[in-house]
Amino acid sequence: MNRTINQTENGKVFRCSGCNKIHIEYKNLNFNFDEEEYENFANYFMELDGPYWESVNTHVKFGKKIIVPVGHKNLNMLLDNDELQELKILFSRRSANHLNLLTHFSYKLINN
Repeated sequence: MNRTINQTENGKVFRCSGCNKIHIEYKNLNFNFDEEEYENFANYFMELDGPYWESVNTHVKFGKKIIVPVGHKNLNMLLDNDELQELKILFSRRSANHLNLLTHFSYKLINN
C-alpha cells in the first residue's frame, strides 16, 4: 500500500511500499527518488525565489518564466510563480521525521 506524504490540487508525494521510493506526481510529471534525493530536490524548490526568476527571465519566449533543470540536458521544468508556490506547499512536509510520521496518515491539502 502506498503512503501519501502530502497532496495538493495538482500533485501528490507518496512513498511506495513496494520499492520504498518517494514518488512525486505533479501535473503530467513524475519523479522517483530515494530519501536523500527527495530531500535535495525539495530543498532546491523551497529555496527558489519565483518573482526573482520571473523578472530575470522576462525576455525568454516561454510563457512560464521559472525554468528548472531536472537532470537531463534536454529537459527543463517550466513553472509560473503560482505553480512554484504549490510545489513548495507539496514539499512542506518533507523532513525525514515527517516522512516517518506521515506514513501513518493520509493528508489532502486544501488551499483557502
